[in-house]
Amino acid sequence: MNEHQEFISPATLRWRDQQPISDQFDDIYFSADGEQEVSRIFLQPSRILERASQRPGSWFTVGELGFGSALNFTVTADAFVQQGQGNLHFISVEAHPLQDSDWQTVARLRPNSPTAQALAAQPPPLLTGWHRRSFLGGRVQLSVFHGDVSAALTELEQFQHQPVDAWFLDGFAPKKNPDMWRQPVMAKLASLSNTGTTVATFTSAGQVRRDLEALGFTMEKVDQRPFKRTSLLGRFGPKTVRPAHRPPNQINVLGGGIAGASVARQLADMGIAVRVFDSAGIATGGSKMSVSALHARLLGDQSPAAEFRARAYHHARASSGAFPGVRASGALQLALTQRELSKIRRIHEVYQGNLAKDHDHWITFLKPDELTEEANVEALGGLYFAGAGVVNLPQLCSALLDHPLIEFCPETREPNSDEAWVIACGSKSRDYSLSIPLEIGEVWGQLDWIEPTSAPLATPIVGNGYAIPDAKAWVVGSSYEQRPWTSEEATTSNIENNRRFIGNDAVTPISHKRGPRCVSSDRNPIIGSLGNQRWVTTAHGSIGTSSAPLAGAIIASQVMGWVPPVSQRVLKCVDPLRFVARQARRGVKVVGPVE
Repeated sequence: MNEHQEFISPATLRWRDQQPISDQFDDIYFSADGEQEVSRIFLQPSRILERASQRPGSWFTVGELGFGSALNFTVTADAFVQQGQGNLHFISVEAHPLQDSDWQTVARLRPNSPTAQALAAQPPPLLTGWHRRSFLGGRVQLSVFHGDVSAALTELEQFQHQPVDAWFLDGFAPKKNPDMWRQPVMAKLASLSNTGTTVATFTSAGQVRRDLEALGFTMEKVDQRPFKRTSLLGRFGPKTVRPAHRPPNQINVLGGGIAGASVARQLADMGIAVRVFDSAGIATGGSKMSVSALHARLLGDQSPAAEFRARAYHHARASSGAFPGVRASGALQLALTQRELSKIRRIHEVYQGNLAKDHDHWITFLKPDELTEEANVEALGGLYFAGAGVVNLPQLCSALLDHPLIEFCPETREPNSDEAWVIACGSKSRDYSLSIPLEIGEVWGQLDWIEPTSAPLATPIVGNGYAIPDAKAWVVGSSYEQRPWTSEEATTSNIENNRRFIGNDAVTPISHKRGPRCVSSDRNPIIGSLGNQRWVTTAHGSIGTSSAPLAGAIIASQVMGWVPPVSQRVLKCVDPLRFVARQARRGVKVVGPVE
């Protein structure tokens, strides 16, 4: 039985005099002078800005227990940017994240905080596990975990090789939220700290002070009068046991498509110089399509692959949405059979839980009458993805590569063992996999541009292929050809597969584009380390617009020594090494046409 849980129960809160109060813990998130309190309790006693300024070009890592309304994070991030020096990686944990409507309320209360506004525009979804968000030109990176604090800290111990420089303990009062303040939780803080790591907290409870002292923190009380009597500050004293991870200063990327451009941008945002090599130019091959749908191809079975797809969709919306080449459109996934209806109902239940409809922000189930009224289409039911979009891949790839730390080289370069490389060249990636067998191949596809018909197609329809309306031309596709078809065969297939949406009128084709998709034998992308300073991101198939950005974040995290923005089971699902054991049992599985 699959015990994995996707949806996480959100915070239930009430507002009193512009102060949010948690129903779960019967405690306030922040006081009326919340921003000043963050400075008094956390920033000033811990000397955060001063310490960060002494390490120009380096990343300062803050770990927090209790993300809450993100007040500590947004105040700290805004202060970093105002100071003009240093980069911030803020890691936090939250058992009950805010709902979208509450994020909007918090943002309205803090109109002068750029980070608060940006976070409210793309808050992490109500899904369990790690999520990554980038702010302020990449200078601020947020890694937030939704779920149990012990599980989060255990994964930090395993994956976070950059020690934490400062801890903020802010998960409500110990009497209100005792699980967060247990001694085993505090012990994990010590294991993630280095000599000089600070810990600050609003509480001055004696048990908290004694527990931290027993773990090696030298504790002191900080005078907080007239606001309260005291808070606590500590410094970790034992000899360093977690040496800082040192990433390479420069990395080469082989491939200028969406996979290569995404990882290059992630690395550049983290301060690493990148050279991208592609003799064919930017966005050729499967990335040459000027119209592609950014949507969630959800599975709803709570498998690792399903978990990856859901996280990838949200990460892509947040990371790609502001770039040229991406426009918001929304999208509908329709159920035309009872089997499809059962699937989309299951998907909605898995990812939305029991949220009331007025809180359905990213996925909404529509009944037949609602589909007719709101989208003018007929079906047994449908899912509406409000944040879905349409992507011009060549334009997006060019925008991603437009960064002062990225150099594009229109040439082929043979990867060598003396430099760090990311392999992102589609099916050719298997030639540079350091003898690790990658079961990948090419499946061709075609998009067709047609003159608009009289059908009332107003919203992109996605599912098995897609139909995307535009003022001058509609795009239908994409064919999925186990053996390459003629362009005429693909055009006929694309039109007939979308007849339900484009109507029965005579269709006038305008043009078409063909290209290969790189896919793996299990249809999951291949993402991660090949060893010897080499990584790979490939086999994104037909979901590259959503999967490639998250793949870039996974690889960038491995390069930096950071906790990845996905779970361990997702890492295993996309790991390049996953084929080794399978081939020992069944041999090599051929992917794509057999010559």
